[in-house]
Amino acid sequence: MDYNVLLHFARSGGGGSSGGGGGDMGLAIVGYIPSYYLGKLVKKLFPRTLELIISAACATVFSIILFIIGIVAGGAMWWFMTLVIIGIWLGWHSAFFDIWDKLSKRRKAAKQKLSSAAQTDNAWDEASLVSYAQQVFMAYQSDWSKGDTGRIKTYATQRYTYHAYLLMLALLQLGRQNVVGNPTILRCEIIDIHDDADNTKDSFTVAIEATADDILIDTASNTQLFRDASSFTEYWTFQRNQSSWLLDHIEQSTADKSLADNQLAAFAAANNMYYSLDMGWLFLPRYGQLLGNGKFGKSDVNNHVIGMWDKYLVQFYTLSLMPSDSTVLPKIVAQICVPKSYGGIWIRPKSGNIFNKNLFGDGAPKGYTKYEFEWPDFNKRYDVYATDADRLATFELLNPGFMAYLYDTDGNICIEVTDNIIYLYKNQKRQLPRIINLW
Repeated sequence: MDYNVLLHFARSGGGGSSGGGGGDMGLAIVGYIPSYYLGKLVKKLFPRTLELIISAACATVFSIILFIIGIVAGGAMWWFMTLVIIGIWLGWHSAFFDIWDKLSKRRKAAKQKLSSAAQTDNAWDEASLVSYAQQVFMAYQSDWSKGDTGRIKTYATQRYTYHAYLLMLALLQLGRQNVVGNPTILRCEIIDIHDDADNTKDSFTVAIEATADDILIDTASNTQLFRDASSFTEYWTFQRNQSSWLLDHIEQSTADKSLADNQLAAFAAANNMYYSLDMGWLFLPRYGQLLGNGKFGKSDVNNHVIGMWDKYLVQFYTLSLMPSDSTVLPKIVAQICVPKSYGGIWIRPKSGNIFNKNLFGDGAPKGYTKYEFEWPDFNKRYDVYATDADRLATFELLNPGFMAYLYDTDGNICIEVTDNIIYLYKNQKRQLPRIINLW
């Protein structure tokens, strides 16, 4: 069984649109798999226009036949056939409009620019650039897995080396290691170049499709948090450095530009921090109330900002617990790692507000005890839960001054602590700047 086909199915929308998962929609894979493989075969045998006509005609004929069968049979069979038809068209779309088809215009334009630039500057030799990009890709997988920024700085810009260092530091503080084993490049092509009169401003971008055994490990217990062996595509940008090239940026092909927060990107640039539209699942909380029903492989971090705030590493991001369900709003999160462990602490707005009750649930989480304080206004506004009363008493943010400031800034912000990681978060859109101001 080719599990990459299942991955294509999920990424094409076959994973379901309800918060309960893709139970019924999973039946659509009955139509998806044969449609996907047939489409791939047709793509190999016929030119582009003809392949689209043949495949669309086949998909239409089968869909009509199945639709008629469903109507005649009625009942559950009609529902089953409808799902299979949906799967057929999802498979057709995945086969004929993959990432490389979407990049075709950019690849052709880049080839023309390369041909022109190479006539006056041999640094633009296409074969040499592709070969170099592949070498750097393989080296980076090894160095990232080892946490070796010393080697990364030999082939990356100072800016990107520091970004990689911060990401590695974030993993270290979470007690994690990301090991990328057996990386294999399936395809590598140049999709963009910038040939400037000033050679120091020259750059090129390659699209790299690859597979790897991508494992996230909890270093304290040496247990595997998540494993992903599927194929992926990334865009790697290189900046010219005299006679060589340096890696300057890596972008995921899965990044959804419609989710980009330009205000947050500007904040990162103004504060010497680093912004990534798509950060995947590397930094997801392992436990606590923040993750809720989310999980590795399903939930996703976007609009990720990382940098130093005074002497502390901080992160800001949007957390989509169930990206396939548009009714579940992303959480807006600010995160900081501190030297001291506080166990588990959860400070949430009062659930008497039906809005907050729906967001945060009701009652004490398992293993937590509810506490009240001598501040009447505070007790009216917040519920406090903790796993350890003594550690709770030493939590510096839990004081009348800060909590009043927090409430006045935004009464819907929740605070959670898991060991030495502090999270501030809420469930409303476009409110991240308010959380940023709390630092």
